[in-house]
Amino acid sequence: MAEIVSSERITSRETFRLLGRSLRFVWPYRRQIGVKLALTLIGLAIVLFLPWPLKVLIDHVVMGLPVGSSPTPYPPYVSWFVDLLVGLTPFEIVWVIIAISLLGIVLVGAFGGGVARDYASGGLSEGLDTATQSENQANESGSRVSGLLGLFEFRYQLRITHRINHGLRTLLFGRLMAWPLTRYSDASVGDAVYRTMYDTPAISRVCYDILVLPIANLFVIATVIWTTAHSFSAVPTITLVACLAAPMVLLSTFLMTGVTRRRSLASRAAGAVTTATVEEGMSNVVAIQGLGASQRQRTAFAADSQESFKRFRSYIVMVLLLIVVQSLVTVGLVFYVFFDICEAIIVGRMSPGDFTVVYAYFVQLVGNLSGLGSMWFNLQNNVAGMRRVYDVVDAPVDADLQGDDAIERLRRGIELDSVSYRYPDGTHAVREVNLEGKVGEVIAFVGATGAGKSTLAYLLAGFVHPQTGSVRFDDVDTRRMSVDCLRAQVAFVFQEAFLFDDTVENNIRMSAPSSSHDDVVEAARVASALEFIEGLPQGFDTRLGRMGGTLSVGQKQRLAIARGLVGGAPVLVLDEPTASLDPETENAFVGALETGRRDRLLFIIAHRLSTIRRADRIYFMDEGRVVESGSHNELMSLPNGAYRTFVELQLGGAT
Repeated sequence: MAEIVSSERITSRETFRLLGRSLRFVWPYRRQIGVKLALTLIGLAIVLFLPWPLKVLIDHVVMGLPVGSSPTPYPPYVSWFVDLLVGLTPFEIVWVIIAISLLGIVLVGAFGGGVARDYASGGLSEGLDTATQSENQANESGSRVSGLLGLFEFRYQLRITHRINHGLRTLLFGRLMAWPLTRYSDASVGDAVYRTMYDTPAISRVCYDILVLPIANLFVIATVIWTTAHSFSAVPTITLVACLAAPMVLLSTFLMTGVTRRRSLASRAAGAVTTATVEEGMSNVVAIQGLGASQRQRTAFAADSQESFKRFRSYIVMVLLLIVVQSLVTVGLVFYVFFDICEAIIVGRMSPGDFTVVYAYFVQLVGNLSGLGSMWFNLQNNVAGMRRVYDVVDAPVDADLQGDDAIERLRRGIELDSVSYRYPDGTHAVREVNLEGKVGEVIAFVGATGAGKSTLAYLLAGFVHPQTGSVRFDDVDTRRMSVDCLRAQVAFVFQEAFLFDDTVENNIRMSAPSSSHDDVVEAARVASALEFIEGLPQGFDTRLGRMGGTLSVGQKQRLAIARGLVGGAPVLVLDEPTASLDPETENAFVGALETGRRDRLLFIIAHRLSTIRRADRIYFMDEGRVVESGSHNELMSLPNGAYRTFVELQLGGAT
């Protein structure tokens, strides 16, 4: 795992590319994000105005200075308010300020002057790990202010966040479900879960940290710098410090971004490994307990979990280092200008009320500068998550193949012409295979384990595509067919029965949601499943539990067969369909298939002679090649035939 982590790198160029792609994804929500930005700016404008009534109270009520006479001029966005106070008595000014304060409390409530960024998730609890913190980002929402305005902004942003995250999660899950089956042989389900649940929420911070946070922070920073230059020019160091703070804070951030990206990727990769260990252990808990390997599994999980926390702590070190550097810069600048402000007040170049404004504005300046500096720093962690998301989104899937609905329903049959397929690791699974099957026939694939039978069946269903040769449905190359068109022609029943925690009827109907109850019952009858289904507590409405845990292996297999039958697909591929059935049930099932096969083409992978010998044509495979083909009797008549030898030695069958 460490080798995988160390090889992960994201360059600055790729960072900008990932950010641009993320912005394109959230572009459909631009109007809603624009409303969020407008609400933020309104709240900040109120916050920036509120220190001025306090200055008026100190200077013109407490100190007794005439309204309008101040050693420092009021900025234009405050002058209109001061003009309204001209001619009022100090007592009347107090009541005006009280009224404004009450209005401010209703609109914005309390406000944190040094808020560097919107707080996420409304204060939801989270752990010190990437997973729970990322999950909270799926509920990203906040406001710089409280009161009615803050409440509305919070709830409005929460709706936007949920829509964006729902869209991305749905996209990613859809891509995962469309992965070629061969991808899952070398992919971790736990890693896929981690990417879907804990990497996708990074889109929230990418969205707000680029489209809202910098504009809001720059608005505050620009207002503070302009106001200090306009109203406090008597103390030039105030404006100078305000201007110097931005580059000093930003420079301290940019120097740390490369290391931060690498550590964030390492943290996420380690978290995905831990999730994969949990998934693998829970999926194989029966084998683990049966083999007495529980302690070894706990030890493996403990090691992965410890590594995950270690990687996350290394990322947190960078966060703490950034806080220390920014704090030293801002404290030093404030300390430097403090003495000049005090001297100006003493000599009369500034009023006592000016101190409250300068203090409030410097707190705003420091907070927003830290937020602006932290933005690029925080984006490194979120870019790492988005990179892992786009790795899945960009992976080729069958649905990306160009094609059309070339045929409505298979009428004649399927033909394979010199088909070869090699797995990504170089293993030759199928070599120069030629075969044909006509609607109404039963075709059997026979051979030793690893002969290429299942891969050949995958080629028929379009799960994999030949590197050479062609697969044709009614003389139409499958490369010309859309995935939906191809999959509509083929129902595939795997050797291992895959069931869901749902009712019996919904499990059978999964391949054909529009099927009627009568269709489901008929499919269950043909699959020899009707009797045991009717014996369940709620019959077809009985829930099966996780992976159909309430059923026996044979019952699961019969439900899987019924699922393949219910859709009425013209091609039915059965991979060891009778392996878990007793001989009596097998005979009944095969007989039912033969009775209703007139409109179907059946491909069967089987090892039981009783199933094989009923096929119209048998293709015997060895090392990916078809070495013999014909009916059972024809192949058994060959004295030294490969099929005959296989039957006599492997199956123990008789002629």
